[in-house]
Amino acid sequence: MSNAIPQHVEMKPNADRIVAALYFIMGEAQRRGRNVSQYDLVKTLFLADRAHLNEWGRPVTYDNYSAMLHGPVPSLAYDLLKGNEKAIRDHQLHGVPWKSVPHNKSTKHFFPVDEALDPKDFLSPSDIDVLLEALGVVQSLGFSQIRRLTHEDPAYVDAWREDGGRAAYAMKLGLFFEEPNFEQAATLAEYSSYV
Repeated sequence: MSNAIPQHVEMKPNADRIVAALYFIMGEAQRRGRNVSQYDLVKTLFLADRAHLNEWGRPVTYDNYSAMLHGPVPSLAYDLLKGNEKAIRDHQLHGVPWKSVPHNKSTKHFFPVDEALDPKDFLSPSDIDVLLEALGVVQSLGFSQIRRLTHEDPAYVDAWREDGGRAAYAMKLGLFFEEPNFEQAATLAEYSSYV
């Protein structure tokens, strides 16, 4: 029997934290007088999860990431933003606390609508800090610069394949650390079942 540390592990996404983080980003963007698209939201989560992981030893959302054409995408968050009914049911959610409004043919803007949701019930002060910082980066850089930044991330570079096949490739959590750490990634994956 091998004691080798697996390079690819799956975390159990924390649906409540993902919903709270998305809702918080939408509300903060609105407070700043800015709109947020699906692209802005998933890139903000990626930057926040990576930053929190490296500073505090855990991600904000515990979502699993896929390398897609325009960069890293948190899988469950993406499904929730797309309104995937199966994902909503599978995670015992009763819908989502936001609405999306078409902006043009390919872009929707997202807005929080459930006044009863307080993201601070699910997010720590450090989660909120990294979400605020990540949103600031995304809003200041714009699409092409964020695309370039996220495409240079080692976990994305390792996962992406230009083979014309699949549209998404699983990213390795161990490569999210500033110094790759597959042992810590395996520990986090196990821990995520209890969060």
